[in-house]
Amino acid sequence: MSVLQRKAQVGKQEHQARAMTVPKALRVGLARIADDVFEMALAVIGVTQERCSGEELAEKVEENALLVLLDGVRGVTGGVVLGSGLVGALVQQQTTGQVSATPTEDRRLTETDAALCAPMLDALFAHAHDLLETPPEKNLLAPYKFGARAENARLFCLALDEPDYHILRLTIDVASGAFQSTIMLILPLPTAKAEMVRDRSDAEPPVAPATLGAAVMGMQAELSAVLCRVRLSLSSMSALQPGDTLSIPADAFDCVELVSIEGRVVGSGGVGQIEGQRALMLETEGKRPAETARTPDVEEPAEEASDYTNLDLPELELAPSEALAEVPDAGGLMDLPDLPDLPDLPDLDDIGGEPLGDLPDLPDLPDLPDLDGDLPDLGDLPKLNIA
Repeated sequence: MSVLQRKAQVGKQEHQARAMTVPKALRVGLARIADDVFEMALAVIGVTQERCSGEELAEKVEENALLVLLDGVRGVTGGVVLGSGLVGALVQQQTTGQVSATPTEDRRLTETDAALCAPMLDALFAHAHDLLETPPEKNLLAPYKFGARAENARLFCLALDEPDYHILRLTIDVASGAFQSTIMLILPLPTAKAEMVRDRSDAEPPVAPATLGAAVMGMQAELSAVLCRVRLSLSSMSALQPGDTLSIPADAFDCVELVSIEGRVVGSGGVGQIEGQRALMLETEGKRPAETARTPDVEEPAEEASDYTNLDLPELELAPSEALAEVPDAGGLMDLPDLPDLPDLPDLDDIGGEPLGDLPDLPDLPDLPDLDGDLPDLGDLPKLNIA
């Protein structure tokens, strides 16, 4: 090797040392995004790379981690596996403003956790992609965006259907040495068809700082509608067979409770349908029909005929014999004069100045004749006109 070749080789090595590689872009990008967007300390202390086929992904995915699918350019799908400790730190920072010194206990990660981690992933890929210089590295670390959370490792691996992937495993130092966690990026190898190079002139605007309100409004809440609660003994439940029915209260559809996934009642209302769709009409705040309508030992009054209004009934026509006479208008009667004052009337015991005394007894009535035999024929009596 000549002197010029040796000098060129040294210059090439110095340029490669100064060049921005994919691991270096991820290291710089994660630290800056964590500080600018979340105001927390995250540092990449180790990076390993390997190439893996799509069939071998299932062996490398942790089941208790947060599995996130990424949307890439032209329909390309990537994946991210976030350690549970890093997920807990991001949630704590955005909810309480500080990170605990110890990692959170393993728990079932939910859609809420994924929504709180989405701003960090979007900002990391956008910032790290802009730091790269060569087209091959830009094609590999394309500006992916958060897509969806996978329920388990089987569904996660089924969604990644490319033949080969480039895996980058990052070891993360959380909160300046509090604990460590991991991020595993599963990126499909770029092909000639899916060219993903972007000019700096086409770079997307910087990602706005993540806020708790935006993340909460974007998450999904699972609510259950409870018609009623039925108490059964264990023997009755064991005796239930297919086809058996359970009776529910008559007002169950008017007193539906909305229950969260933790079992807490968050609202109430009535269930029905609108244009063929099931619908729930929520009650206003302060009205709890489920508490008032189901009060035990209270009998509701029976409905009366006057409760049924707006009934379309036919008009009844009375016969002439049953028709009521018309009452003249009281306003059309002439005014009658006032009656004159009557003089004082004398007492009955003193008429004409003499007392009446005792009245004689009335004679006895004669006995009725004894009618023997049948009553006399009265003949044809005229019919009474009752019309």
